[in-house]
Amino acid sequence: MAHRPKLSWGILGPGGIAGTFAAGLRESESGRLEAVASRSIEKARVFAKTHGAGRAYGSYEDLLASPEVDAVYIALPNALHAEWTERCARAGKHILCEKPAAVNHGEALRALAAVKEAKVFYMEAFMYRCHPQTERLVALVRDGEIGEVRQVHAHFAYDLRGGVDNVRMSHALAGGSIMDVGCYPMSMARLIAGAAGGNPFQNPVDVRGVAHLGERSRVDEAAVGAVKFPGGLVAAISCGMQGETEHIVRIWGSEGHIVVPAPWKPPQRDARLLVHKRGRPAAEEILIQTPAPLYAHEADRVAHAIRTGDHEVRAPGMSWADTLGNMAALDAWRAAVGLTFVSEGR
Repeated sequence: MAHRPKLSWGILGPGGIAGTFAAGLRESESGRLEAVASRSIEKARVFAKTHGAGRAYGSYEDLLASPEVDAVYIALPNALHAEWTERCARAGKHILCEKPAAVNHGEALRALAAVKEAKVFYMEAFMYRCHPQTERLVALVRDGEIGEVRQVHAHFAYDLRGGVDNVRMSHALAGGSIMDVGCYPMSMARLIAGAAGGNPFQNPVDVRGVAHLGERSRVDEAAVGAVKFPGGLVAAISCGMQGETEHIVRIWGSEGHIVVPAPWKPPQRDARLLVHKRGRPAAEEILIQTPAPLYAHEADRVAHAIRTGDHEVRAPGMSWADTLGNMAALDAWRAAVGLTFVSEGR
């Protein structure tokens, strides 16, 4: 890609995940960081200096007005994702929006309608979907490596060590573990259920769950879900913010099972899948070598789609329909545990 001009990125919100994306962008083949915006110009300037952005803005609107910015990475709190997706679209900017795409399915529908009308690119930023490890995993399942897939177990929980005032636990800003990290296991279960049937994804027919809702935070600080798909495949998924668990995915089939030791953040080198086949004493280790870090893959996937004139990515990346299906599944999970946000009437 050296002969092509690099895609010029702007970032809305100079938080931790924005810094991680900016670091990955430096390692990408296709992009460069042009600008960052914050409601605090001081924070924007510090971020710009740290990550090599040429411009720092004290308002999101100023960044969207910049003709130098081609694509925008939305790294704002959950409750602002849909609004700024719509604003980016109206400004003619391509969009990579942090997950979840919106507070709920209805918001996501409206945001994507604005994207469609503006004819710009949009992807929900599930970075693991852009890594070669996930492509290989999908191929193994699709090709019947472990026979008929019957169960998926997927987990993602970490420890904020209190952190009740953390934006990730803000009821007003649509926080909680389902929205912050539970969206990963749900998206993985839907991806694997789809691959098992030869489809890009599959939406569930039933979602049930339990959760601990914090007395102060009023959001789910830990949650467990039981998900059923057409054909009988079931998934056990869990997430949390006040206690770390293993970050792992296990896929069980009629002829064996697959273990994904690092599903959400595959290492830059030596990512691996473990395939346990019935009748074999040891697992087959499949190594996936890649010179690029995780977020560089994500940035390059976006740039490739834009350059080829696509407005969304192909599977296993998050297509628009995949995003809408995941939002509907998260809505069902939250309904099962009794969690409604301020913007939804409570």
